[in-house]
Amino acid sequence: MTVRVNKQPFNLREKLSELEKPIGVKGSDLMKSETAQEARDFVSAGRKNLIINGDMRVFQRNNGGIIASGTYLRQYAVDRFGGQFQAGNVFTAERADNDAPPGFRYSLKYTTTNAVTPNTNHYFWVGQAIEGYNFQQCGWNTSNPKHITLSFWVKSSVVGTWALAVRTGTSANTAYLATYKINVANTWEYKTITVPPPFTLTDLQYTNDKALTIQFDLGTSRSGDLYASARNKWLNENLYSDANTVKIHGIAGATWQMTGFQLEVGKNATEFEHRSYGEELALCQRYYWQTDGVVYMSGYGQSPQTYHVIELACPSTMRATPTVTIDGTSQGSSFSAGSNSPQTIHGFAQTTATAGPRGRLQASAEL
Repeated sequence: MTVRVNKQPFNLREKLSELEKPIGVKGSDLMKSETAQEARDFVSAGRKNLIINGDMRVFQRNNGGIIASGTYLRQYAVDRFGGQFQAGNVFTAERADNDAPPGFRYSLKYTTTNAVTPNTNHYFWVGQAIEGYNFQQCGWNTSNPKHITLSFWVKSSVVGTWALAVRTGTSANTAYLATYKINVANTWEYKTITVPPPFTLTDLQYTNDKALTIQFDLGTSRSGDLYASARNKWLNENLYSDANTVKIHGIAGATWQMTGFQLEVGKNATEFEHRSYGEELALCQRYYWQTDGVVYMSGYGQSPQTYHVIELACPSTMRATPTVTIDGTSQGSSFSAGSNSPQTIHGFAQTTATAGPRGRLQASAEL
């Protein structure tokens, strides 16, 4: 006699949804995994957020002050978030304290202080470049490329559709234009954007150079070569924005703020990863660090030909050999960088004064 047993299909997701005990945010995110690999990636150890200082806590530059936008300069109001502007003194940038959504304290804030009439030469953006070593897990240019998902909190005095560009490599001639919408003025809103992997890239960097740059557009009206021909697709274009998105460089008093910025592998946005302050600071110092106060250069020789030298160990191994300066130098002599390395700063100066140059030492290896 043959006994045949028909077993009903077993759906794990349905059974877990029947549990009375809630599975929590992370459990819910895990259940959204579409493949076994996505589930393994989610529960594996390690850091998921490829953005550094996404909650704007690290604030080494500018002595904590507000900065005015320069012309054609990459400027940093908070660590790792650089703004670049075609015209000077249009915006001010600052780290806003106690102006953030729940779970955060700080935000990056831009204000249009001197509005300009938009023309075909203007571009204004702020964003972060991601080092190739940190981007390898995405698998682009391999047989198993993965989606990436961006998530962030944003607030502006201007409602409408805003542009965000994902630009690859050092030449940035391949890019993806995405958009997000601000629905209510002066109100924090949470946004997510998922970007598919691109076609084969010729300039994708997987070492210590620039793999990817995420740019939030604040006012690009340079339509000739920086406007995308299409949205939500990879293009062989050096794009920043398009014609039908918000431009605040022409609106006096307009504001834009952002915090809680995360970039992770996969198709789903998950809860923001809060790292310790010490860890976040060390990550930032791979690209920039400065001394807490004045450094003094010791001298040898006799006046009027006194040589002054300084040697310091970098707090973190830097991305590359840094550019080193000392601001606020005195005693009539400027600082010259010597045989620096990603691990050590060695500088010198020659002066007719007995006392050597002194000031705040700054080392930059930004992308």
